[in-house]
Amino acid sequence: MTMPPEDFAALAAALAPVQPADAPGPAHVQVRVLDAYDVAVTAPAEDQRRWFAARGGWSKVRLVGHSAGGAAALEWLLTRPDEVECVVLLEPVDLDEKPSRLRAGSLAHRAVGGVLAAAGSWPPLARLIGRAGRRAFWRLFTDQPDHLSRRSVDRIWGNRRALVAVWRQVFERFDQEARVRDRLAALERRAGGAASPAGAERQAGAERQADTERQAGTVATASDLAAILVVAGDQAEPYLPALARRLGADLARIGGDHLFPTRRPRATAALIAAWHASLGSDPRPAPRPKD
Repeated sequence: MTMPPEDFAALAAALAPVQPADAPGPAHVQVRVLDAYDVAVTAPAEDQRRWFAARGGWSKVRLVGHSAGGAAALEWLLTRPDEVECVVLLEPVDLDEKPSRLRAGSLAHRAVGGVLAAAGSWPPLARLIGRAGRRAFWRLFTDQPDHLSRRSVDRIWGNRRALVAVWRQVFERFDQEARVRDRLAALERRAGGAASPAGAERQAGAERQADTERQAGTVATASDLAAILVVAGDQAEPYLPALARRLGADLARIGGDHLFPTRRPRATAALIAAWHASLGSDPRPAPRPKD
């Protein structure tokens, strides 16, 4: 959510190899990277769909999401399963993460956001805050040097729009996680699986919403879910295997910290390509969700 498209440029390039001349389908896979400063990665899936649709249509999509982008990919799958061929989750966020007191919309969250918006109106200060924010984010996850130059960081982060977007999305992720949790719980209840620990009232509301959307053809049953791969790094949190089991997903491990998609783009792309090739020409639906 705080990572610009430039962080994933190498991975995107590695995911778009030229197909052999005799291979079926398009000669080149078109890869598009969401710009989280145009539309929030924590926004509802429909907002992201509109952003991508404005840049070209699709018949089927292969979704790859990192961190909060993993929750975004799951939300897209759960709302538009007919569009999704498969989903790859690169160390996705914990859907059962405890919300912060600075949850989006709270008084404290709005106050700090207002201060950042005001500070961001002065370019020199915006650049200083942007550099500090990027440095803190990078050091939180890795001891490796940042691959972006100071000039790039200033261009991407050193402005009012980016500062406000980052602050908003850091805490909007709790609302995003709740939306995905509720959709999973509703799907599991309809499929006869285990329910998530969400409150009964909210769960029932999500189920009613999902049933309404299902009648409109927008929510799948468990047997309709696309194939899912969860990829974890060396320092992965223990919730990832449990999430993979719940989704009926394959679980793979790769060397590196949380930023392995940026630090090891070729290895990440190779792992994804090998997994996708193992699915065959018609990727299987995932098994029924379970704990």
